[in-house]
Amino acid sequence: MRIAYRPFQIAFFFALGAVLFFGCSKEEDNPAGSSTPTEVSIWIHLDGDSTEILFSALPKISVDGQEAIQLSSFIDTTLIHDYVDRNDIHYDARPLYAYQIVGADGFSASGSRGYLDNTWEHMTLGYIVVSTKRAIFPDELIDLPSAYNVQDVARILVHRKFDIEAPDTVSFVELKDIASVQITNDVGQLEDALPLKDFVDTLVVNPENFQYNMRSLDDYGPTTDMTWAQFQTGYWLTQSLKTFFTDTSLAGGRYKLKVLQKISVNQIVTR
Repeated sequence: MRIAYRPFQIAFFFALGAVLFFGCSKEEDNPAGSSTPTEVSIWIHLDGDSTEILFSALPKISVDGQEAIQLSSFIDTTLIHDYVDRNDIHYDARPLYAYQIVGADGFSASGSRGYLDNTWEHMTLGYIVVSTKRAIFPDELIDLPSAYNVQDVARILVHRKFDIEAPDTVSFVELKDIASVQITNDVGQLEDALPLKDFVDTLVVNPENFQYNMRSLDDYGPTTDMTWAQFQTGYWLTQSLKTFFTDTSLAGGRYKLKVLQKISVNQIVTR
């Protein structure tokens, strides 16, 4: 018996054959159980932006026979730009920040154990083992608690900080940990600001018994110390990104620092 196929049936069989052919070819090219390798990377988070850094793009070092990457290599000057002054002198701005290294499980030395975040100096001494993605800070180079050796690093959170140098302690406070207030800035507009006194209140007992000064990244700042009463009128403007004092006697350019790095707490010198 002869079977007659209508034109639409013939077109259907051709289409079905094409699907089967290309489907088989695809399966042969990608056998069952295989997958495309994923690039090893970690994420850097800074000022609301996120950047994925591929391990393959960074220089490697060898540590005890293991391939590793210096932690500082993940934070280059394309992420944190140099500060360039009016004389075109460049200053590395990465010491202005603290670095929170976070594992894939959410663990970090600061968030989970209450330690301070890492400094830029730490980042130049530590490394990540490529095969395990574990952060290591060698004991022979730096004495840090083992909690800083984060397993399976997934991201690094970068936070702006101010260093605090007092007679009995050297530490830092991150800007995100200070509550903002609103003040009238130097152009007569309301602006969110961080009180400078709050950066030292948690570290200094009896702050009225000391004098205060501050320095920018290029070591610029007031030529004389301020009293506690004067210092309490100082703020960091969160949009203008500079210091500002409501005390009219502290209105000069040396009191308007754009890249504030350090607040000094000094003993009162009696004459």
